[in-house]
Amino acid sequence: MLSWAKKHVLEHKGFATKNRVICMDCAGTFPTTLVKRKRATCSHCKAKLTIEESRKTTLEQHIYVAMAEIYGEFQVIRNFEIRSYHNKYRQYSKEPVRYYVSEICQHWILPNGKMEIYAQLHTSNMLCDSWSGEMAIRDKSPGWYGNKYDFYVNKYHPDSVFQSQYKKMGIDKDLENISFLEVIKKVPLRPQYETLLKAKQYDLLGYFIDKGNVHQYWQSVKICMRNKYKITDASIWCDYIDLLRYLNKDTHNAHYVCPKNLKKQHDIYVAKKRREQQKREDERNRKQALENEKLFKELKADFFGICFGDDKIMIKVLESVQEHLEEGDKLHHCVFTNQYFLKKKSLILSARINNEPVETIEVNIEKFKIEQSRGLQNKNSDYHDRIIELVNKNMSVIRKRKTAKKKLLTA
Repeated sequence: MLSWAKKHVLEHKGFATKNRVICMDCAGTFPTTLVKRKRATCSHCKAKLTIEESRKTTLEQHIYVAMAEIYGEFQVIRNFEIRSYHNKYRQYSKEPVRYYVSEICQHWILPNGKMEIYAQLHTSNMLCDSWSGEMAIRDKSPGWYGNKYDFYVNKYHPDSVFQSQYKKMGIDKDLENISFLEVIKKVPLRPQYETLLKAKQYDLLGYFIDKGNVHQYWQSVKICMRNKYKITDASIWCDYIDLLRYLNKDTHNAHYVCPKNLKKQHDIYVAKKRREQQKREDERNRKQALENEKLFKELKADFFGICFGDDKIMIKVLESVQEHLEEGDKLHHCVFTNQYFLKKKSLILSARINNEPVETIEVNIEKFKIEQSRGLQNKNSDYHDRIIELVNKNMSVIRKRKTAKKKLLTA
């Protein structure tokens, strides 16, 4: 079991820096010039390595593998835990990698589905996941997190043998990403699950058993199977199909549902959805602005036409919601998004040079004082002090409009 897992299940990694690669199988080093497309063959032990850019010199791996056997009328699943510890500094020792293997759990299943678990004690919680003690019959009732003796294995040994009733369902040595016990319990419940199992779409099968939403994606799944397209990341693929639907793409078309690079296409459509959402948000803002225009004029129309300045700067009252929107867009601040135009105590003025906004000023029309004056990205412009002085000097113009409105209301 260990010799097979070493070759076919455990990862063969090389850690690369600028000049050298460490083979974590034999702890030997060789130059990075031998690396091609994140792959390389170790010049010492001839292992085919996956290369990762890192300065790490140690590696720890933990996997579960299984062997399926038939014993009398029982289907027996024997589960093994394998740990490996790789260290570059053991290069000249007899054991550059230390392996630990133990049989931790056996599932004994009768044809009618009854089962017994013969295993070491499994301690599984947020802080610990360990196997210890002698093999014994264990409690198979589910706990807080389900049955702790039901777990996924990385691979089944190629000599695994399954009973005919399981082979008919589509279970064989290739089963992965889902536990044997979960398959024999859930697959008979839906014909779609059995179809996925026979098509070896294990990641999709596990995802749909967990979520229970296979019907939402089934038409697109059938197109994938028809085109022999294997889905290795069900979560991203389902999210991608949801994006296609949002953007009104044809989810019955193999061009869309079977992308060559799923992650790349997923990211492209995420960006498209964000742009679409932004367009809709902008449209809602424009409609809302039109609705707010009438209320804005009721609040601030008495101050329209106020304008003053000097030989360089002209300061005027913003007289429409649209002007607030344009001011906020040009200076990249929140005068429009935070709806200053609807604040009863605030009057918004724009300081301009050659009719281009330089700063936006908020004046409190109850206390007749400047609350704030903001330039590009909320920073002070080079003319900030001059603008403040101009507004304070002409505050009486605003006061007169306010006084005139009061007299009109009391008359």
